[in-house]
This record gives sequence, C-alpha cells and structure tokens, in this order.
Amino acid sequence: MRLKRIHALALMILFAGCIKPPIITPSSQAEAERAIDQGQARQLSDSIADNLLKDDRPNLRKSMEKGFRDYYDDASFASLIDRMFATYGKPLEVEYKMDEIGRKTGSGGYDKPVRKYWYAARTSKYEKGTVYLVVEIVPDEGGLAGSSVSLVTFPLGVPPSLK
Repeated sequence: MRLKRIHALALMILFAGCIKPPIITPSSQAEAERAIDQGQARQLSDSIADNLLKDDRPNLRKSMEKGFRDYYDDASFASLIDRMFATYGKPLEVEYKMDEIGRKTGSGGYDKPVRKYWYAARTSKYEKGTVYLVVEIVPDEGGLAGSSVSLVTFPLGVPPSLK
C-alpha cells in the first residue's frame, strides 16, 4: 500500500513539475485584449471555420501561425484533418457560441495571448451540440493567425456556457 502511495505521489510531482500553467492576471488579460482585436479575431475565426466546412485545406493551413505552418507540411496537416474528420465526422454547420481570452503557453518558451472561439458543430456523425469546434487566434508576424483548430466533445456533459 505504501508503494502505491509513493508511486501516486511521484506521478503528481512529475505532472506538476512538467506543466507550466498559464498565469492569468488583470494585466495579462489587458495585454491580450490589446493584442487581439475582438472584431478582427472573430472575422479570422469565422473564416477558419468556413474553410474547415468547405474542406479548403490550403487556405485553412495558410491562416495558421508561422510556427504551425513550419511544423506541419501539407501532407502532415492533411493527415491531422483526416484523423479529426474520421473521429468526429466532417463538419457540416457551425454556430458561434462564445469566446474567451487568455494565454497560450508551450514548450520552448511559447507564450502568447490567445482568444479562443467556440462553435457548436453539426457533423456527418453527430447532431449540433454534441461536438464543438474550437479555434484559437494569436498575434503572429504583425497580425493575427490561427494557432489551433479542433473538434471536441464533453463526455461528462456540455458546460452551461456552451448550451
């Protein structure tokens, strides 16, 4: 029993030591508000959603931030989209629900303000309200760009803010 507790504690320490949670303060939120114009970001997010609906992969990839485009070539990007469609179905319709502002951090010192847009999605496999499209917008190269696009579900129930 003692060994199991030590193992569980070691896992908690390992996870706590490896994850740098973003620290949201009033000043960092204000920075994000200044860095990401809500109107321009919404327009870009809607465009990314539209390109996903049309399965326009070249324009979808072009709208992503430089680091994303550098990391994923056309073939690997197409593979990501194929796997997303295989799992959740092809998006057929989306409805804007809300946006959130915060920070996005990652390995190698990646740290940017982010505005995350949520859409209820109807796909070829699921009715609207089961799957959600999430589009993250960040400042990049003097403008705005997508940082990620994903389809997600909530196995334990959809948060009230998305209903």
